[in-house]
Amino acid sequence: MLAKLYRKIVPEKTRKLIYKAFLGNLLMLIRDFPGTMRWYRCKLYYSIFSPKNEIEQAYKAWGIAGNSPYPYIWKKEYDEQHYEVNVDNMNGLPYVFHNGKKLYFKRDMLTFAEVAYRGLLIEQDKRSAHRYVDSYEELKGKTLLDIGAAEAIFTLDTIEYIDHAYLFECEETWIEALEATFAPWEDKITIVRKYISDVDDDNNITLDTFFQDEVRSIDNLFLKMDIEGYERKALKGATHILEHGRHISGSVCIYHLHDDKKVIESELKDFNLKTSIQLGYLYFEKEMRSAIIRFWS
Repeated sequence: MLAKLYRKIVPEKTRKLIYKAFLGNLLMLIRDFPGTMRWYRCKLYYSIFSPKNEIEQAYKAWGIAGNSPYPYIWKKEYDEQHYEVNVDNMNGLPYVFHNGKKLYFKRDMLTFAEVAYRGLLIEQDKRSAHRYVDSYEELKGKTLLDIGAAEAIFTLDTIEYIDHAYLFECEETWIEALEATFAPWEDKITIVRKYISDVDDDNNITLDTFFQDEVRSIDNLFLKMDIEGYERKALKGATHILEHGRHISGSVCIYHLHDDKKVIESELKDFNLKTSIQLGYLYFEKEMRSAIIRFWS
């Protein structure tokens, strides 16, 4: 009740200034008191003692940058920016202009679309541990498999380079946003309403089965996987592609499960694929974890 009254009485611009000045930190303290206390202890410790290794360097940066998944001092460059969120009069969806293109969000994300967009920019900054590629030109002539598409900012960034993209997304509210974002390139986009896994059933499909049914080649594929801990299953369902596809490459998230880095790297090497871990860390599940493994044939 009080929150609704506050939003009604105080103009949005004023609310943003208040939030930036002190309310954001106060709300974070209230909502995640144990996590905030860990952050304060880390900040205090590394203001006294010097880091001894890369992970400790990340903790020091986290203490300086603020309590978020991104332990990067440079992220303040984004924190200080305002990103305007618009509403499309035709479909009612919120969107931002991203590199001159409209990037749409789910219709219930209007109030926090700016925060979500800022996080996406930080994740795909070239200095980030979550960066999928060094250069988007790496996808020139490729077929992109955007597995766990959500808003599909990575596909939008590479749309001028790729031959085609398959967007694997099951949430209908995201599909509505995806259709709006990629309307100008509908001939290059196929939205697939299936979860990628290691089984085939009404809701799931393996990549091997998907491409068995498709006329497209399994060569020149780029696999981007960000599926909340199901990356291992997705790779197990892509055995034929990874063994027999030519010029295969990709980036896989390796932070959702504690031992993802070790397990997924081993799985990829079993297919004689070359791998490298993207430099840096994310703060996730109370520890610093590597975020992305890249692979290529």
